[in-house]
Amino acid sequence: MSIALHGGLFKEMIYGLAGGFVIAVFFFIFIHYRVYKSEYYNEEYVYFSSGKKTWLYLGFLLVNLFATWAIFFGGTLILTRISSYFIKNF
Repeated sequence: MSIALHGGLFKEMIYGLAGGFVIAVFFFIFIHYRVYKSEYYNEEYVYFSSGKKTWLYLGFLLVNLFATWAIFFGGTLILTRISSYFIKNF
């Protein structure tokens, strides 16, 4: 890892943050799509009251945001190391 003397982020960190963000967004979209296409959502969830639907969705969002946060930082660390390797060697 290198030190940015200009006071900003260095290239590896920018690539890592962008890659981690993209991975997290794709994860979030994929999970929502899977739940939307699930049998439970299409057959049983539609009969719940609107209050119960709201609480279930907020719980789903809360769990997904924690998972997305972990995937974002994991992806950032991994992609920072990969981009650092490629920047130094090529």
